[in-house]
Amino acid sequence: MSPWQLLQAAIATLIIWLASLLPPRIASNTGSLLIRKIGPLLHWHRRGMANLLHVYPEMSVKDRRNIMRGVWDNIGRTIGEYGCIRKVGPSVTVSGLENVPPEGTPVIFVTAHMANWEALAWFSRLCGRQLLDVYRKPNNVYLNKLLEIRSKGLPVTMVEKNNKSGLYLLRKLREGGAINLFVDQKGTRGDYLLPFLGKNALTIRAPALLAAKTGALIIPGRMIRENNHNLHIKIYPPLRKSNEMDDLEGADIMHEVNNIISSWVEETPEQWLWIHRRWKNAEIKS
Repeated sequence: MSPWQLLQAAIATLIIWLASLLPPRIASNTGSLLIRKIGPLLHWHRRGMANLLHVYPEMSVKDRRNIMRGVWDNIGRTIGEYGCIRKVGPSVTVSGLENVPPEGTPVIFVTAHMANWEALAWFSRLCGRQLLDVYRKPNNVYLNKLLEIRSKGLPVTMVEKNNKSGLYLLRKLREGGAINLFVDQKGTRGDYLLPFLGKNALTIRAPALLAAKTGALIIPGRMIRENNHNLHIKIYPPLRKSNEMDDLEGADIMHEVNNIISSWVEETPEQWLWIHRRWKNAEIKS
């Protein structure tokens, strides 16, 4: 493991430890203050600016910078709040619980990296169902270990995305379980190529495939940040259901999911993680 990765993990550990000592609002404000200064100096800032230009070619540089300023503010608050997530969690509110079916009905919640996406871990307690939260393992083994330690005691079961996780999720859904999938990151070779914010992007097919094999409902849900510190989860009605889904129907379902998430991003662009390589298949210079 490289010295740089070790340094990354050491810095992250220090920040999270310091944040854990602070009240949530102070941790959030401190994280915002720091990351708003540091973020624009990083290569991720250039990527975010390039992504905004790709999606909104007519947008001025000033407007793109303003959005990215909000993005770094949100990321900083999320980092600060993550350090004291056990204090933040109980204050999270939720609406749309009438759209959540009772225990025993298989459900796939589809969501995005918006507002404080880490606080979605508290949705399991709010909706009364045990959730499996699928995550992508960081390349930095030290950071991954830190995340594993921090996730202990949270009201959600973390499932690492790997070559065995698909079968595990399939079994859990057939048993009537509920899973949470982030679907706003770039898919892989063999996934669907569908519009996202009006531009073609590789889109994961897992939600559609799992729903077709298990009869699970696909339910969109997102985190919203209000007045800097208030975190609210909004759950939407289930998408149409099909147990006989072919590849074309699966693409239609994920197209609908992309449209829903795109509408969230357009509503609060500063709360989405624009620094992802979401359109890596497209010609974006970053």
